[in-house]
Amino acid sequence: MQKRNYHRIEKNTDGAFGIQTVEIDSFDVFEHPLETIVTDIKNLANMGEILSLLGYVADNDYFSYQCKDVISVPEKHINNKGQGKFAFQAYFQNFPESVMSINNDAIVVVVLEPLTLNNDGKRTFNVVGYIHVNVLKVNYEGELFDGYYYNLLRISERVENNIKVYRRKKIFTLMFSIMHSIVDSEKNIAFTYGAMGKENQAINEALELNTKLYQKHYEKFAFTNNTQINKLFGSKDAFKKCVDITNDRALLRLFYQKLKAQKQDYAFFHFHTEAQFLGILDNIFAYSKSSRVYMVPDIDGNMDAVGLALNWGDYMNVQLENPQGFFKTLAKLELTDKVLYPIMLTGSAKGVDVLLRGMASHYNKTYNCKVTTINSYNGDPYYKTKKSLLSDEYLFLIITNDVDKLNAIKEKSKDKNGNIRLFIDVPLL
Repeated sequence: MQKRNYHRIEKNTDGAFGIQTVEIDSFDVFEHPLETIVTDIKNLANMGEILSLLGYVADNDYFSYQCKDVISVPEKHINNKGQGKFAFQAYFQNFPESVMSINNDAIVVVVLEPLTLNNDGKRTFNVVGYIHVNVLKVNYEGELFDGYYYNLLRISERVENNIKVYRRKKIFTLMFSIMHSIVDSEKNIAFTYGAMGKENQAINEALELNTKLYQKHYEKFAFTNNTQINKLFGSKDAFKKCVDITNDRALLRLFYQKLKAQKQDYAFFHFHTEAQFLGILDNIFAYSKSSRVYMVPDIDGNMDAVGLALNWGDYMNVQLENPQGFFKTLAKLELTDKVLYPIMLTGSAKGVDVLLRGMASHYNKTYNCKVTTINSYNGDPYYKTKKSLLSDEYLFLIITNDVDKLNAIKEKSKDKNGNIRLFIDVPLL
């Protein structure tokens, strides 16, 4: 174990940045100094100023270039034994605008390796690691507790002398130590969660090590990510029944009420107010003009099914790496560049079937989204529509310091067949 620290940087009321340095213990085995910045996601646009305060080269474009490179490293769904189906790379567009465009309350953790001083006395750097910590709220018996959803956990694959200098150094454990400190779960009842590929060995090892270090309860929840080929899955006739309600505020409010009625008891459902729900949609619509909300009316014209068609193609392009099984064919056909991600689906099973097939057809034709990716879980009312031969097993990781509350939340979420239901359709980057 070695001593590390991080800088929590926040903007003061006078507009200047304030720095608080926090000491932590880390199990990483990297041999050189590391410097970690923790700041609100909105401050990514001002990273040049923040870097200058810490004595680094104040080059926002260079920082963004390095971050974009790091968050585009492959996400491993194959372990060292070759178990798993693929790794994938997400090539983000318009960094940092794309990652800033959904959740205003996210925190960013960026790990730097300090390098040499330039002629102006400012230090150059490499970006080593990058994580989003999305700040949400978890409802327990009418009281809201802190929730933190981890996403985009990435470590640089920088190569020097044919060696990946930051790999196998347990830097993920450093980043989890920082996030444990951010959550401050010694003082607060907190729920930390996120999703990862089942065979993501580095993250699994870091979680095991850190939860033991901080004596936290840790468990996993399995779900499946299904991939549909839109040309086969989609239906032009189904899209004719879909109605775009993106610009209809009254129907968007009805969307929220319908979603809440169906899923408010799901563990980690986090849209506790209409204003919060509409705010997230507004952020998405402002950045991604092709992401829309569609509904399928019933015979009387009322809302039968509804959901958000999130066009990941506006945010990133996806490529598979070392695919196995059916995913080999998918990669050869080069169908994964632009992905449709329908989420927050609610309504009748028949209506959602029409909705998903209609979305797939429309986005294939209009936006060149060749595949749809849809999450599913035990007891999913839409499983028959979502299921696919192209599927990958994911895990929902959960860390908490209050097991009794977590168990009560899971118990409340169960359907009539005893299936625990988690709100996994999270519109986050």
